[in-house]
Amino acid sequence: MISLSFIHDVQKIGMAYINHLVEKGDYDSAARKCQKVLGKNMDLWENEVYRFKTIGQLKAISQYLPRGDLRLRPAIYEMILHEFLKTDYEGFATLIREWPGELYNNMAIVQAVSDHLKRDPTNRTLLTTLAELYTYDQRYDKALEIYLKLRHKDVYQLIHKHNLFASIEDKIVLLMDFDKEKAVDMLLDNEDKISTDRVVEELADRPELLHVYLHKLFKRDHHKGQKYHERQIGLYAEYDRPNLLPFLRDSTHCPLEKALEVCQQRNFVEETVFLLSRMGNCRRALQMIMEELEDVDKAIEFAKEQDDAELWEDLISYSIDKPPFITGLLNNIGTHVDPILLIHRIKEGMEIPNLRDSLVKILQDYNLQILLREGCKKILVADSLSLLQKMHRTQMRGVRVDEENICESCHATILPSDMAKPFNVVVFHCRHMFHKECLPSSGTIPGVQFCNICSAKRRGPGGGILEMKK
Repeated sequence: MISLSFIHDVQKIGMAYINHLVEKGDYDSAARKCQKVLGKNMDLWENEVYRFKTIGQLKAISQYLPRGDLRLRPAIYEMILHEFLKTDYEGFATLIREWPGELYNNMAIVQAVSDHLKRDPTNRTLLTTLAELYTYDQRYDKALEIYLKLRHKDVYQLIHKHNLFASIEDKIVLLMDFDKEKAVDMLLDNEDKISTDRVVEELADRPELLHVYLHKLFKRDHHKGQKYHERQIGLYAEYDRPNLLPFLRDSTHCPLEKALEVCQQRNFVEETVFLLSRMGNCRRALQMIMEELEDVDKAIEFAKEQDDAELWEDLISYSIDKPPFITGLLNNIGTHVDPILLIHRIKEGMEIPNLRDSLVKILQDYNLQILLREGCKKILVADSLSLLQKMHRTQMRGVRVDEENICESCHATILPSDMAKPFNVVVFHCRHMFHKECLPSSGTIPGVQFCNICSAKRRGPGGGILEMKK
């Protein structure tokens, strides 16, 4: 057993060595030795802390202080934090992150940091540290406000970790200003906590942000935000024209009259053309393509989509005095309109670019059509023959006749009760059955009998007949 006097002597020697290091000015080594020499003696620890304070070296001993199960009085830790706060904001922030919050009076340190921020309100280190103190104290709304002000990367983690959606309802603009994409994704993923109506209300004065939110909502579900589709027309027109036409195509809740008004006011030709065609005014839409866009390919494509003879006539009439348009028509209308109709209307002597190539293409298209028709004809003939053979095999099969079948004329059982007696039954290929004596008289063709039921229903003659005798 080690005697107490020996421990005392060892500790005494250790203290002497610490004093020696302090006198030499090697404060870090002296502070490090305190861990081994002072051990669990809290009184000695506090004495050493005050000695280091007297010589202005609290920073040196701060990183070696007990912080586990054995701890000093909170006032000791607070004294060191105050010392760092006066001279070293970064060191203070490091201690706050490293030291457990229960070592000191959190509210006292919060007040001290707040006092310093009054003199330096934009200091990011102090603001971040204050947010961490608030988080430890579970005052998450205040921490969130600081993180948003700083645009700190941990803001979204804080919201999810502590379910702070109720606290961000009035901070949506700040979230969007910080990171629009992340903010919108978070809001849409948590619609059960923050409703779409609430988000729209908060973003009412920031239409550019409202557009980003509603656009993503529409991409996720074309119907959820349907009551805002009318408002979105103006938002797309103002902030995101490339996505206006896709929106108009995909939305089934967008008021077409309102959309047309907005597009015409802003002279959005492509969007106006689409809306006119969707509203049934295809001739006006085609006219805009030809006159304002002057794009023959787009005009031809539009006419192909509508597949309307009157539109083709309008297109030809408009193009007939414009050689580039005629070239475009000759190259593209061969499969939709007879090119002869166009060629006959071309004025004699008019110079048409690449006319020879266009005529060659027309002839090639015509030959291709002929080949396709011949190929289709061969396929149809082969299919018809195959189906005819199949029908013939089917009709030549035997037909089961038993006591459950009835005569379609007299509605009596088709088979007699006494099978020993002779009887005649006629079964048509349509599977209708008659007693031979119940059949109506033959038709206009001698020797040919038809099923009168199928003939009455205009289903054809019912094919040949199968006659069963006994």
